[in-house]
Amino acid sequence: MSDFSIGSVLDDDKRASLQNFSENLPTASRVIPDNSKTKREIVSKVAFLLGIDDRYFGIGQNENMNPQFYRSVYEDMKQDKEARIVRNLCRLRTRLQRNFKAIFTEMNSDIKNIDAIPDLVPQETLHALEDDGIQFVRARRRLDEYIVDVHNYLIPHVPNCQKFLPDWIKWPYIRNLFFINKGNTIEGNKEAARSYSEFRDLFPYQSFINWSPNESDGNILRDDAKFLPILYERNRDKFYDMSKVTEAGDAALTDTAEFFDKTERVIIAVDCENADPCKVIGIIKDMDAKGMLAKVAKILLVDDEHTSSQWRALRRNENLPLEYYLTDRVKDEKSAVDVALTIKFYREIAESRAAGQPIDAAIIISSDCDFWPLIELTPEIKFLVMLEYDNCSQAYYHRLQNNEVPFFYIDEFFMAGNIELKTEVVLQEVIREIEESHLSKLNLFSVINRALLKLDLRMNDAEVSQFLDKYVANMTIGFAKNGSAVLQNKPALNQLGVRGEELGVRG
Repeated sequence: MSDFSIGSVLDDDKRASLQNFSENLPTASRVIPDNSKTKREIVSKVAFLLGIDDRYFGIGQNENMNPQFYRSVYEDMKQDKEARIVRNLCRLRTRLQRNFKAIFTEMNSDIKNIDAIPDLVPQETLHALEDDGIQFVRARRRLDEYIVDVHNYLIPHVPNCQKFLPDWIKWPYIRNLFFINKGNTIEGNKEAARSYSEFRDLFPYQSFINWSPNESDGNILRDDAKFLPILYERNRDKFYDMSKVTEAGDAALTDTAEFFDKTERVIIAVDCENADPCKVIGIIKDMDAKGMLAKVAKILLVDDEHTSSQWRALRRNENLPLEYYLTDRVKDEKSAVDVALTIKFYREIAESRAAGQPIDAAIIISSDCDFWPLIELTPEIKFLVMLEYDNCSQAYYHRLQNNEVPFFYIDEFFMAGNIELKTEVVLQEVIREIEESHLSKLNLFSVINRALLKLDLRMNDAEVSQFLDKYVANMTIGFAKNGSAVLQNKPALNQLGVRGEELGVRG
C-alpha cells in the first residue's frame, strides 16, 4: 500500500500512549512463577545423596500422598552401592552435627560409643554402612574425629555418583555440596558446624551440606528450575537452559495449538534483539513439524546490526513465509528494532486487511515491555506472547497476566533436539565461514599460475586444465587436531618420476 502510514491505524492518543508507556515501568527483574510442571529429577537425586528423609520420597506413606521427590529415583538409586554409601554417610553426618552436644555428653559422661546411642545416632545407618563395607565404628574415637571420618569416607565415593547426573550439569558444583572447606580437619568441621548450628533451619531439610544459606532462597530443593540457577549463581556462573528443567514445553505447545485453532491468519513477529535464536528456531521448527504454520501469513524477523548471526539458520529455510528486516543505528547506543517491528507489524495488518485476507492473530516473541501498547491498542487482534525469564520485567509479566493475554516462557519450551539444534546452527555457521571467508578466496588456476611464475615455466590453457584435473582436483582439505588445514590425498612425487629431495619437498 503506497499510501500507508501509522496514522492510518493509530489515532493521536494511541500514538502518545505508545510513546510514553515504557517510562512508567520499573526496571527489569527476574520473574520465575511457581509452576507445578517444573521437573524434580535433579533435586530428587541430590536429595537422595544428601540423605534427606525417606518420607519426602513417599516411602512409608499412603500412595495418595504427594511426595516432594520422585519415589522412582529413590528406588533406582537405592540399588546402587556407591549411592547408598554416600546417602548413609550424609545422613550420619547430619545427625552427628545436629545432636552434637547431646552425643558428646553421652560419649564423655556415660562412656558410650555412637553405636550405643540409638535415640541420637540412627543405628540402621551404621548397619547399612557396615553391610556396604564401611566399618565406621571404632573404639576410643572422639565425636569430632568421627565427623572428620565421614568427610574422608566421602572423598572416594562421591565421584562414583556422577553417573546419576546428566552430562549437561556441571558436576563440580554438585560435588562441592558434599565437601566443606578443610573438612579433613577437626577445626574445619567446627567452623562449618557453627554456621550450621546458627542457620540450621535455612539448610535444605536441615541437612548438613557445604552451603552458605540465604533466607531469600527458601527451599533450594523445591524443584530443578529453582535449584540449578541458585547453585550456578553460588559458583559465579549462570544456568541458561531452563528447557531442560521444566515439563512445560508440551503444555506450551498444546496451548499454542489451541491458539491456532481459534485463528484464521497469524503473523509471528520476532524481536531478534530480545529473543534467543536457538530457542526461537526450535519453537518454529516444532510448529512447522506439527502443521501449525499453515495459518501463518508471515514470520517477521526484525534484527539489529549488532545482534547474533544465528538467525541465518532460520533465514535459510526457503519453505517459511519469512521476511527479515535488518535495522541500522543512527546512534550507536540506541537500537531501532522495537520501532521498526511496530511499524512493520501495523503495515502487515493494514495490507492484509486491504487485500481481503485480514490477520486476526499474532504471536509476539520478545521480552521487551515496549510492545505492550501494540497489544493494548490492537484489540481486534488475538495475541500470544513468548517471553524469557531473565529478560522479562515483573511489571510486564503482571500486565499480561492481569489483562488475560496468554503467554509462556520459551525457557520452559521442551526441545528434545536442543543440542542437535545448536550443533546444526554452529555447523552451518562454520561451513559458511569456511566457504565465504576462506575457500572463496582460493582459486586453483591462480595458484597454478603463481607457481609457474615463480618457477619461470610456461603452460598453455589446455596443459593447465589437464594438470588440474590429473594432479590437483583429487586433493582434499582436512583439519589437524589443532584446527590447522592440511592437504590430503596429495600425489606422491616419486610416482611422477621426480625425486622429492631434489625439489626440497617430500611426496
